[in-house]
Amino acid sequence: MDTRHAHAIANEVAGEAQHLAGRMLRDPAMGLAGKAKVLYGKSQQALNDAADATRDNVADKPMTALGLAAAVGFALGAAWVLNRNKSEG
Repeated sequence: MDTRHAHAIANEVAGEAQHLAGRMLRDPAMGLAGKAKVLYGKSQQALNDAADATRDNVADKPMTALGLAAAVGFALGAAWVLNRNKSEG
């Protein structure tokens, strides 16, 4: 486990503890902040997993990744040109 995953898990655990403390102390703001920290930790984990999967896929199939990046770049450029032409006309 690398530090990115450890930070995500730590945020999730700290958020659960904060949420529980807020419920025990009947402090809704503390409980809500804890829930937000839990969601932040879960989103960090999802982002880390996506980054790992992307890194593995690029390492296994670099030409496919290059082709996909070129296609996305071409599509974004075409959309930008179309949008620019609409706003000028």
